[in-house]
Amino acid sequence: MKTKFLRSILPAFVFMLAVVSAFAFKGIEEKALLAPETGWINLPGTPCTVAVECDNNPLLEEVCTVIYNGVRHQAFGKQDPSSMNCARVLYKLQP
Repeated sequence: MKTKFLRSILPAFVFMLAVVSAFAFKGIEEKALLAPETGWINLPGTPCTVAVECDNNPLLEEVCTVIYNGVRHQAFGKQDPSSMNCARVLYKLQP
């Protein structure tokens, strides 16, 4: 009797566990995309020279800027880590 009951309930329990765990880890995947990222300052004649810490979360509204040699510069992110093209807008880190 116990094995008959177990055989009929076990597949439903496994299916329910799979559905619950799929939704439980959905938020973790999205948070991994929004993380601190290295931004780069484009100085005249030398693009992507100075590295600064920024964020790639577009909900932060304030762009990533840094003061370098007394001048405020906007930091940009790289589309491809190996390229020297820094054009992607990054945002300030939240404290």
